[in-house]
Amino acid sequence: MLPKSRGRADVDLLDHYLSALEVSAGIEQGSTKVIVLVTETAEGMFTTDTYQGASRLVAMTWGAEDLADAVGASENRNPDGSYGFTYELARSLCLLGAAAARVAPIETIHGDFRDVEGLRRRAERVRRDGYRGMLAIHPAQVDVINLAFTPTEADLAAAQEVVDLFAANPGVGAIGHKGAMLDRPHLARAQALLVSGKRA
Repeated sequence: MLPKSRGRADVDLLDHYLSALEVSAGIEQGSTKVIVLVTETAEGMFTTDTYQGASRLVAMTWGAEDLADAVGASENRNPDGSYGFTYELARSLCLLGAAAARVAPIETIHGDFRDVEGLRRRAERVRRDGYRGMLAIHPAQVDVINLAFTPTEADLAAAQEVVDLFAANPGVGAIGHKGAMLDRPHLARAQALLVSGKRA
């Protein structure tokens, strides 16, 4: 994991050093994969779109605590416990940067490891937003996170229904289903969900 990344150049520099270390240790070159923390510096917030094609990169995640420190904030949360605007922006920029780089977006930690219900709600929310996983800060969080990111039988059945509907109507761009219009992005999401369900 590469913390406090300022942009693609930091990943390229890390690749250089890892390549040398792998060769000296007799490890296959390029086998060490990297997850990058892309929003822990103010500069990093402006470069989340630079990571496409970076060597070794498999995932991008974001951080709120170091970012708060970097900008001189006394708090990064609103009175209701939700993240403030700057930190929600960091979450969104990480998600968009990961999509542009075609790597997995990974949600940041949920600091209160005793707050199982809050963790579950947050993990389910960010999964709906497009995140593919979440960092854990305590072993007690792992099962909750894994469950939240595993499609339910109902999710899989609904996705299969969409796939089957388009398969039964080849060539259509949009189709009515249960009072809504579904188009090709709905089909692509359903197909991706079925693939993730097979992996789970």
